[in-house]
Amino acid sequence: MKITLIQPPKPSYGVVAEDDWELARPFSLFYLASAVEKYTPFDVEIIDLEKKIYSNISLDDVFLNNDSKVFGITATTFTRFEAIRIAQSLKKMYPACWIVAGGVHFSYCAEDTLANVPEIDIIVRGEGERILVELLQTINKGKSLDDIKGLSFRSNNKIINNQNQIIFEDLDDLPFYDKFSWDEYPEYLMGYSADRIPAISIMSSRGCPYSCIFCSKSGTKYRLRDPKKVVDEIEVLRDKYNIKAFNFLDLTFTASPQHVKGMCRELIDRKMDIKWWCESRVNIPLELLDLMKQAGCVSVVIGVESGSPRIISQIQKNISLDQVVSFCRKCIDVGIIVSPYFMYSHPGETLKDVNKTIAFMRKLKKIGANVGGFQPTMVFPGSKIEEIARSKGILPKNFSWSAPYESEYNRELGQLPNVPLFIDAIPIDGMKMLNSKLVFEYSVAGAAEELSHINLMDSVFRAVRAIIRKDPIVKYMYSPRFYYEYIISKLRNRR
Repeated sequence: MKITLIQPPKPSYGVVAEDDWELARPFSLFYLASAVEKYTPFDVEIIDLEKKIYSNISLDDVFLNNDSKVFGITATTFTRFEAIRIAQSLKKMYPACWIVAGGVHFSYCAEDTLANVPEIDIIVRGEGERILVELLQTINKGKSLDDIKGLSFRSNNKIINNQNQIIFEDLDDLPFYDKFSWDEYPEYLMGYSADRIPAISIMSSRGCPYSCIFCSKSGTKYRLRDPKKVVDEIEVLRDKYNIKAFNFLDLTFTASPQHVKGMCRELIDRKMDIKWWCESRVNIPLELLDLMKQAGCVSVVIGVESGSPRIISQIQKNISLDQVVSFCRKCIDVGIIVSPYFMYSHPGETLKDVNKTIAFMRKLKKIGANVGGFQPTMVFPGSKIEEIARSKGILPKNFSWSAPYESEYNRELGQLPNVPLFIDAIPIDGMKMLNSKLVFEYSVAGAAEELSHINLMDSVFRAVRAIIRKDPIVKYMYSPRFYYEYIISKLRNRR
């Protein structure tokens, strides 16, 4: 028996947000393929439709003469419609096949999907390595699916949700997949704009112990790998691909300071001599940053989300603005690039709150932080925000994640239009004006202010670097849309 695992292509809507979407190796499918190869006798194939080689090939041609009995499709909320189209095409070509969907999107809307997409037979909820192995063995024997934990499926015109799976603790038991080349998935060190340094992504943990209301992954069981085995994997990848930079894709690498210490000591003791990037919390012992720097950390990203203490508390971020400032100053002191990211249009957020955020962003920029994105809040399945959006009517009662959806509002803000915005106390016109104001802050006003603090050459260098990096905010600044919206906002303010 054979299974084909499929990564959908990225959506194409012609908006600014697409420019930041770079090809990355499909981590989840690689882990699934490794598990199937290790624990079953079945054949497994991976088809990554994000690759350019598939861009001008029809789905019928891609899957022509495919002898798989099972097709597994992963998806994020951004790629859900592409995944559904793949399922529909496959079912038409091979009516007797099993189509299994999983990943961060389908895991949180299994019933919705099964009720509205007849071509999808089974949903895997949560981490799929063990579930998929058991599912393939069960299908091969022709047995019932009733006892496989973590599955949702249809039976006798009813949707069946089996018990949740028991999350496995030993991440080091997951087999390591290295059947790819760097040229196949070129990657560079994140957040390090001085040079494009070839890099490879790696994970040292799964889950997240925090409870931010906008994230589907919040509160998922947090588990850690053995630092020695993580560094063993880094060493294999470094030597095989001649790579000396790594991106840690942990949801929050520093959630366990003890784990970070173990990782850093292992890297230092083994003289790995690598550079690396990670996501961090700000409420960590600041001396940990000294050790991280010594172990090769050159860049971190932090989710701050708001400059309003009221909103910070409301979205359950569990940090303070003082901690953000102290963290950024410490990073700059030890020589780590720090990139804070923000969001707006949180539940109950007012323009007054957002102006506090913009002021705080400018404060962090003055002390040397590489202030990153400022994005509108979006609604994702499984998040607390989704519950709030449904209760407030922001999502209509009959909203389905499987039904066609495009919002022109998203396009006007440079966002992918296939995921709902959380539009609450700040109306869409207010969000558009904020977008224009922020661009102005980053361009004209921001540049003028910087010139009073730094020399002209440094200012020019920063501007050129932003253009070379194709920062979304710069692209928007040079678009006709920006000038149109900025002029309209000024005319409205004069009325």
